[in-house]
Amino acid sequence: MNLRVKPGLHFCTVEGRTIFLDEGKSRYFCIPADVDRAFQHTILANGKLDDGPDTALITDLISLEIIDGENAEGSGLTSPPSVAEPNEDLTAYSAHVAPAVEIAAAVFERLRSKEIATRRHIADVRCLIERERLRFAHRHSGCNPASNLGLSAAFEVSDFVFGRNDRCLPRAIALIRRCLRLGHNAHLVIGVRINPFTAHCWVQQGSLVIGDSIDVARIYTPICVL
Repeated sequence: MNLRVKPGLHFCTVEGRTIFLDEGKSRYFCIPADVDRAFQHTILANGKLDDGPDTALITDLISLEIIDGENAEGSGLTSPPSVAEPNEDLTAYSAHVAPAVEIAAAVFERLRSKEIATRRHIADVRCLIERERLRFAHRHSGCNPASNLGLSAAFEVSDFVFGRNDRCLPRAIALIRRCLRLGHNAHLVIGVRINPFTAHCWVQQGSLVIGDSIDVARIYTPICVL
């Protein structure tokens, strides 16, 4: 029997428990511990259940719409998102003078992204980022890595206008859109932690965290990369 994770469902394991994110509903959730163990066993078996967990637990996973059954297209289960371990950020350059044009761009993007984060789900944000990544892909070859400094500094200045607490998603959406427009091949990373549960998102290019601190990014386990 071949199984696969339901399309649009992302997951990661934190302290032995699986956390799920349904990007179509922007909803995080867990499942009962025994069913979770069956899910993790299935992941290790890459979706092959010749000799695996109790059939009733697999039925529970299917009824909870965590996995699709044997009639699902494709084979094997998806893996948790792959993203480089953060090892550098731009906080040491926070005194870098932000160009006025970048400050204006940061404010403009944050005004646009505030409504996007409020009214749309993660799946919509993914589509938006994919469109803009394709639209500005031709700028990658002419991208100046040093522009990350001005970009990061400009968003720090914009924090005085919009604030920073509990606003990570609209800020990250604005930042990734500006990064793509400038030719940076960056990604928006969503991470989670438990006890207590919290979620956070940031922008990362390779192992470089842009507009945030690696000390913050490292305490979260990536669950979704856009």
